[in-house]
Amino acid sequence: MPVWALPEAVRADLALYTGCMAGAAGGAELEAMLDQAGFRAIRITSKDPSRAFIRHWAPGTPIADYVVSATIEAVKPLE
Repeated sequence: MPVWALPEAVRADLALYTGCMAGAAGGAELEAMLDQAGFRAIRITSKDPSRAFIRHWAPGTPIADYVVSATIEAVKPLE
């Protein structure tokens, strides 16, 4: 996943924030959180077709350029 940041206008949009879009974690950030929690073999795969329906969540905004559904896979080793 590319390293990206949500634009300030998106992050500041209260409707997008309450809709769980403006606070979305980027791929690198999510991977770091999983790693810190002890997960290994982390794989995050974007579901590009989701962009089509994400566009309808917030018409008139560029949210589909920044937010996408993803499959997240990881292994937590036994300690």
